[in-house]
Amino acid sequence: MAIDSANALTTLIEAKAWLAVNPAPDTTYDSVIEKLIDSVSWQFNSFTNRLLKGRAITGYYNGNGSDTFMTPEYPINSITSINIDSDREYGTDSLIDSDTYTYDSQGFIVLDSNTFSTSRQANKIVYDAGYTTIPYNLNVAALDQIKFLFRRHLNNQEGISTESTINGSVTVTEVGEMLTSSLEILKRYRRRDHV
Repeated sequence: MAIDSANALTTLIEAKAWLAVNPAPDTTYDSVIEKLIDSVSWQFNSFTNRLLKGRAITGYYNGNGSDTFMTPEYPINSITSINIDSDREYGTDSLIDSDTYTYDSQGFIVLDSNTFSTSRQANKIVYDAGYTTIPYNLNVAALDQIKFLFRRHLNNQEGISTESTINGSVTVTEVGEMLTSSLEILKRYRRRDHV
């Protein structure tokens, strides 16, 4: 099984090092770790309600009639094109000149002399968004979550209520099988409502 590279928040090599699993050529747990990487990455996307890892996106959005729009996926890395077309044909006549808008990494697009249409899916935006480098705290949260699930798999346990630390054992509260520490980090990455 190959890792879903479009969504993976870590790599097999990095996860194996975090789990203290022997690196190549030992592949005993590779398929399990790959499944956990995919599962945790999708769990994080679902919880935050956004695609965290950078990718090309073609979105068809309802606007609010103003000159400002916030994309559901961010940070914006680049914009390829914007079409505003209430007929939803998206031809060259509805293409917005790239010199007439600005955008920031947080997902805000501001038009200089136009407004985003309120018609259903009239605003077509082709852009690249998401983290090209996964933030350290998000990466560690994913690795910790993978570690938690890997330990549970190895010990054939469902619903661990304690976690060992260097200084002993501490009680943790699991929310939907998510570590409290990972959950707290993910809350910072939850998608804002876009308009």
